[in-house]
Amino acid sequence: MGKFQSDRDLISNSNNYLARGKVSPPQSLASFVGRPEFILCCEPDKISHVKTLIDVSDLIYKASSYLQEDPILIPYKFENSLEKMTLAMEDMKIRRAKKPVQFVKTIGKAESLIFYETNFIAAAQWFSGFPEFTSLDMNVKLEILKSSWLLWLRLEKLAETADYHRRHVLGSDVFMCSEGACLNVETFELDLKWCTNYSVEQLRNFMIPVIEDHWRQSVAILTELEPSNIELNFMLIQLCLNEAGKKFQGKILDVTDRLMQIQANNLHDYYTKKLKLTNYSSRLTKLMKVNQAIAADARERKEKAYLAEIFNLFTVEYSHPEMFEIA
Repeated sequence: MGKFQSDRDLISNSNNYLARGKVSPPQSLASFVGRPEFILCCEPDKISHVKTLIDVSDLIYKASSYLQEDPILIPYKFENSLEKMTLAMEDMKIRRAKKPVQFVKTIGKAESLIFYETNFIAAAQWFSGFPEFTSLDMNVKLEILKSSWLLWLRLEKLAETADYHRRHVLGSDVFMCSEGACLNVETFELDLKWCTNYSVEQLRNFMIPVIEDHWRQSVAILTELEPSNIELNFMLIQLCLNEAGKKFQGKILDVTDRLMQIQANNLHDYYTKKLKLTNYSSRLTKLMKVNQAIAADARERKEKAYLAEIFNLFTVEYSHPEMFEIA
């Protein structure tokens, strides 16, 4: 009788094959090299040891002039400061509607510097219409402004984009990016020669945010809910003050917590007294998802800014780098 042949059934054979053939999954290039994926192309010969200084002191001076101006007296009775800010926002939207929107195809040095000045001043003007904010010490006001103006810009422009999408003024790939300017997120070009020795291809994943996660989803929520100007102002306040409070702690955290509590009470009155809504938590939760997405994007950009500094990716530096941590 011949020798009995074992392991001829399919199950045992497949198990043995898997046991013999089991190998570790291949390492990613990032793991093998020991660098994050978005800096795999870091080349020592392109590191910038001598940097060009961009002085934004004059920009801060201009902003401080807005923040120290006496508030404009409006012959209208407001229930609270949130309502007062809303009237200013409505006036801003009326003025915007009279101006054509410029389509930006390329973002280079000129566009970036204009972008910084235009939007930093726009944020300062918005803060200047915030009654409780204007009574703070100037150094506190400037620290809050410098740390949060880019967050203010992101939310304000996403809300403006949602409004244009809702009215079919802009296509689904076109987003507002600055005061009076928009771009196509799928086709716009970056010119980075002025700020780095690396190519756009090498830094594309590093520089450009994840549009689907941080922009499109937020615009979809804003388009669906169509927040009122009171709601939008509250979202801007919460986003900006929350960021400043977390960053500085101490005295500024106490200030931002106090201001947010005042505006939370004002928003509650708006929902319950004006809109007669007894249960508004679901709507507010959806709106806050937009703020959370923007804050998450800001955290990612801060981490990338830290890595950019370590690896000397850029050839420029700013006189006030705290203004550009999430740029």
